Formats: sequence, C-alpha cells, structure tokens
Amino acid sequence: MSFITEFVRSEPFKVRFIMRIIPVDRVVDTKVQDIVKAVKELASAIGPGETFRITIEARDSPYKDRELIDAIAEAVDRKVDLDSPDKVVLLQIFGEYAGISVISPNDIISIQKLKRAA
Repeated sequence: MSFITEFVRSEPFKVRFIMRIIPVDRVVDTKVQDIVKAVKELASAIGPGETFRITIEARDSPYKDRELIDAIAEAVDRKVDLDSPDKVVLLQIFGEYAGISVISPNDIISIQKLKRAA
C-alpha cells in the first residue's frame, strides 16, 4: 500500500478521478450464504488476539445491513471493537455482486486526504 500512497503524492494528476482505493479479497454473488462462506474463509486474517468491525457499503442490496452484520458476526470468532478495530470486514454490495475485504483500517486509501496532506 505504501507504493500507492507514494504514487498518489508524486503524481496526483494521474489519479484525479479516483476517490478511494480499497483492496478486495473476494467477489461473490450477493447471497447471504455465499457472503458468510467467503467471510469464514477470509477470517483467518484476523489474528487470535485481534479485534474486528464489520462495515457494510451497499448499493442496490436485497438485504438490510443488520441482517448481513448478524450473519457475518456469527461467522467470525473474534472480539468486536467498533471504535478502533485491528481489522475491518468490509462488505461492498453492488447489486448482484458483493466484494469482501478483511483489512487493516489504514489499508483504505482516501485520495482526497492524501492530496490535502501533501
């Protein structure tokens, strides 16, 4: 991720239309069972002593956020920390597809914030 950060700082004009960069670990059909299965497989990225938070970003989702959060939380056997988690289980729904990431909070790169800091 540091490569991307340095690139944005050195070549801001080349990324002027990008708002955020978020790694995606898996793309699945937007079905609760598929999402939960993928999260179970990716949950090993959350260490035994680490905490996590679930973040849902949905566009055209057939599910309520609470329904998804409950299903995902049941699949991850780690302590929850909503304020300063070690990892974020990020679910992005785009209609019939869902992108799932298990990442550190600082792995989400905001281009606007980087440009302001430069």
